[in-house]
Amino acid sequence: MIGTQHLRHLRARRWIQPLGLAVVLASVAACAAGPGGPGGPGGRPAPGSAAGDDTRQPSPAVSSVGSPDPSTGVATPTTAPTTATGPTTATGPTTATGPATSTRPATGAIPIRVTVGDRVFTAELYDNPTAHDLADQLPLTVTMDDLHRLEKTGPLPRALTTEGVPAGSDPTIDEIGYYAPGRDLVLYYGDVGYFNGIVRIGRFDDPIQSIATESDGLRVTVERA
Repeated sequence: MIGTQHLRHLRARRWIQPLGLAVVLASVAACAAGPGGPGGPGGRPAPGSAAGDDTRQPSPAVSSVGSPDPSTGVATPTTAPTTATGPTTATGPTTATGPATSTRPATGAIPIRVTVGDRVFTAELYDNPTAHDLADQLPLTVTMDDLHRLEKTGPLPRALTTEGVPAGSDPTIDEIGYYAPGRDLVLYYGDVGYFNGIVRIGRFDDPIQSIATESDGLRVTVERA
């Protein structure tokens, strides 16, 4: 009797072990495939999970690095193609311009010779409108008298222009002047001071103090040198 029960017990254990193993395997399979699996809902691997299809990498960001070289596995940098520009248009040489041209005639000072009695002096006329007007009348001879023991003065054949010159002046010794109110040519051997109507038109190269002793009615000739 005891032997029969023992035999049944051994047979039952022989079937229970394979059946339990099968149940465990089925449970494992169900867990892996079900919604509560380690991969997250639907069995798909959750982000950052090592289970399932975790060999996929995030989409690479757009960069200047090209695809890996199949032979080396090293990515080669790529550069955007350079847009070709058209040829540079050559400009012609810059045309050099000459210096600005003055509208005023470049007359400058005018050398003259002044004969007073028997004495000859060299002088020059200034570069102003009144002096130029006198130069246009040369040569000419003027009869002069002494005035205040400072100057010799005498009337010209016609008046000179005073346009563009000062209304008055203070001539220095050994200068030539024009006194507009009297239409006079004046030789200054003394200091007369300032007067309205005086225009300085030239100067002597040397002192003319020696003409102070000349009498009235002195003939003075002015001509270009």
